[in-house]
Amino acid sequence: MANMTTGTDNLDAQFQTYFSKELLEYITKSLQMVQFAQKKPLPARAGAKDVKWFRFDEPSTDGITTLSTEGGTSITERALTLEEVTATLVQYGQVISLTDILQLTELFNHLEQSVRITGQDAALHADSIVRDKLAATASGKQERAANGLADHAAVVAASPADAEVEFNDLLDCATQLKTNNTSTIGGSFIAVAAPEVISDLMKTTGWQNAASYSNVDELYRGEAGKLWGNRILSTTNPYRSTTQYTYAADGTAFSTFVFGANAFGVTDIAAQSPYGPKVMIADGPDKGDPLNQLTKVSYKSYYAAAVLQPKYYVEMYSQTTFA
Repeated sequence: MANMTTGTDNLDAQFQTYFSKELLEYITKSLQMVQFAQKKPLPARAGAKDVKWFRFDEPSTDGITTLSTEGGTSITERALTLEEVTATLVQYGQVISLTDILQLTELFNHLEQSVRITGQDAALHADSIVRDKLAATASGKQERAANGLADHAAVVAASPADAEVEFNDLLDCATQLKTNNTSTIGGSFIAVAAPEVISDLMKTTGWQNAASYSNVDELYRGEAGKLWGNRILSTTNPYRSTTQYTYAADGTAFSTFVFGANAFGVTDIAAQSPYGPKVMIADGPDKGDPLNQLTKVSYKSYYAAAVLQPKYYVEMYSQTTFA
């Protein structure tokens, strides 16, 4: 007598693929820039679509005069100069549409996932705006190239081994900021770098892992370690370029941003902030969807970033030997 098997007499028709309801973890970015920005609120009904930051000129001894004549020396008075930095706000938005059939037959909760990923998209977009602003050309901007190279072009032309970041490169960046009288953030300068660049730095002499010098609760998000007084943070949203000032996801040169306090700023409008975006869910019938066939998940932000003082940050170009 023949044995009945799962492949006999069309019995295989009853078997179907089993789908696990446990979603695999998807890739999310490690973002750093916005947490160190000077945030400028724009009150509602302020009658403005631009935000201005102001700074007075630097200290100088040029106006100090030796009083050579008792009671009668003529002095040229020192003038104060007020500089302004303006950022024009731009509105951004995103919509995800879900059909009623999808939600009726779904294995996973697409509405819940849409809300979650909308918030993550908003944060990534805000971080990229700040990153791109720091990487753009600007008057007075501080730029350095790793490994003793001259500039961005030299970094791109060199081999990875000749253009990787060295032990003293971050010391040079910190020295540049100190020369410019840059204030620290919590006693240190901040360096935001790609994981590949940090891998090169961790192989240098003098590297301190973050857990060895600070209470874990006091670490910045994504903090990897410390070198020459710079606290090093990892970002998986780095600026890369082959042509200077032009972002390329596969660019040869990696930009590491080293900065102190008040180097850059962003706007912060509670109602349309990308840091805590208000996610809107539109469902129910209306004139555009009379049969209630769509649910829309969306957010909007009104946002801008600006370099407040180009002397307060350094963009260092390097390659990496990580492979």
